[in-house]
Amino acid sequence: MKKALYFIFIVSTISFAQRADFFKEDITFRLDSLHFDVEGYYWFANNSDKAVNSEIFYPFPDLPGGTIDSIRLFYITSGQLTVYKLEPKYGMTFNLFIPPKDTILYQIGYRQKLTGNSALYILRSTKAWGKPLQQAEYKLITSSRFIIKKFSYRPDKIYNIDNNKIYYWKKISFMPDKDMIFYF
Repeated sequence: MKKALYFIFIVSTISFAQRADFFKEDITFRLDSLHFDVEGYYWFANNSDKAVNSEIFYPFPDLPGGTIDSIRLFYITSGQLTVYKLEPKYGMTFNLFIPPKDTILYQIGYRQKLTGNSALYILRSTKAWGKPLQQAEYKLITSSRFIIKKFSYRPDKIYNIDNNKIYYWKKISFMPDKDMIFYF
């Protein structure tokens, strides 16, 4: 609950100033019995005539013993690594600057140690932006021998390539009502 309130606080503080439009994400998950790896591409736009300069909170799942052992944050638009501040157990914050009438792209990734029989990616924080994502794509890659028992969202397609199974979701005008959870 604390992280949700903090995220809403960050978003609401920027809502009184110029605000970025988070409109698209493309996420690849890799899952085995030990780790959950997330690599995502996140698009932000500034549709106004003034620059947007705000702090963004990116939440991590707060699972008992599920430590995050690596974080990757890359500002693809400028080709630079981005400085972030780690918020203990809850996520990270970083500065977002978008010139007027421009779009930027970030790559964000992390790896989390698994301690139970599920992996979780937080989707419900999208509601704090006040509008659905125009487009979202998700891919889960596992070994073909790794068994997923249940999904919080049923995959649109499943591919078997080499020794991997790839689960695929494509969403348009997507306002998540639950997080992405993989039960194994």
